[in-house]
Amino acid sequence: MKLSALLLLLICGHKIRAKSPQERIVGGVELPIDVSPWLASISVHGNYSCSSALITSQWLLTAGHCVHYPDRYTVRAGSVSPEEGGDIREVERIILHPGFKLRTLDNDIALLKTKEPFQLGDNVQLVKLPLPGLGILPRTLLAAGWGTVNVNASDTEPRLRGTFVNVIDQRRCQRLYSRLGRPIRANMLCAAAAGRDHCYGDSGAPLVHHGSSYGIVSFAHGCADPRFPGVYTRLANYVTWIFNVLRS
Repeated sequence: MKLSALLLLLICGHKIRAKSPQERIVGGVELPIDVSPWLASISVHGNYSCSSALITSQWLLTAGHCVHYPDRYTVRAGSVSPEEGGDIREVERIILHPGFKLRTLDNDIALLKTKEPFQLGDNVQLVKLPLPGLGILPRTLLAAGWGTVNVNASDTEPRLRGTFVNVIDQRRCQRLYSRLGRPIRANMLCAAAAGRDHCYGDSGAPLVHHGSSYGIVSFAHGCADPRFPGVYTRLANYVTWIFNVLRS
């Protein structure tokens, strides 16, 4: 299934599938892995924790808050399940952005390096990066992941789900989150749609348009709350840092 088929499912099946907020990627549909072949699940001691995206056969991008504490991480690529199938690699190196702040989730980005590279193929591919500093964003982007129902839930979505979301005006998003006293900075972007959003546990997943990632799932207040859209790390602001890390 390609993106055109996914779009039909989301439009035609939305009223059936998205009535309940208990749908992890809220308002989404199940995806085959070849729709999002760059997506890889992150596990800690065998338990799913976050998502990530392959940018080389051995390096992945994720949210900083997913890996800010030292532990034994593994990543699984090429599977719609975070628990089986595909290929697993151990993480040998974690590089947090030097400006990462856990309290505010500013600079919420990290790089992972696996001990062994992944074998690229139909179900394991690389996501493209935007141009450094690119200020123009596509209107509609794909968010996908295995997130949980809410912050207290322990179960994960056993199958990959995805949905389309729209970029929200930055000033509007800043006004909305100012009610909570939460700053939305220039290195963040906001996206959502009516009844569609990422949810808890989708952290680290890429926000993609035509194979290029423009954001990383960072945080939100609730899930698909019309007052508070999902917030993503604005990836174009970090491309130079990423390339510098890879070169070093």
